[in-house]
Amino acid sequence: MMKHKVFKKSAYDAFDSKGKAAWRAYLDSIGIFTKIFEDYGPDIQAFHPYFHEVEVKSTWEDEWPSEWKTIHIPARKKKYLALKKKGFFIVLNKSCTKAKIIESKDLDDSYLVEIPNRRHPKGEYFYDIPIEKTKEIIL
Repeated sequence: MMKHKVFKKSAYDAFDSKGKAAWRAYLDSIGIFTKIFEDYGPDIQAFHPYFHEVEVKSTWEDEWPSEWKTIHIPARKKKYLALKKKGFFIVLNKSCTKAKIIESKDLDDSYLVEIPNRRHPKGEYFYDIPIEKTKEIIL
């Protein structure tokens, strides 16, 4: 029987904070200033008309693996589209030195697929976005 890795809040919190700090620093460096407050909405609100939802993909080290043809955004993030505000979903590598950016307009329901994972062995819905729809930047 295969064991599933247990969710560790401390590890999540460490990556979550690191990812948000890295993206905020990047936004600040290009003149987009951010505001911090927890409203259980998108991770980062900025002084421009877009939201920023950030996550760290700890299995992405340096170069994006060529066999990874898509990038997954949890379907539960669709709630941010209801804000009637454009936004970005940012996936950072483990060291937070590179980012893949997905525009909110690209979260089309035609990309929804059910994918098993450690937390949901029976599957959880994700937007399975083709990697060609992303933009990669170096932070």
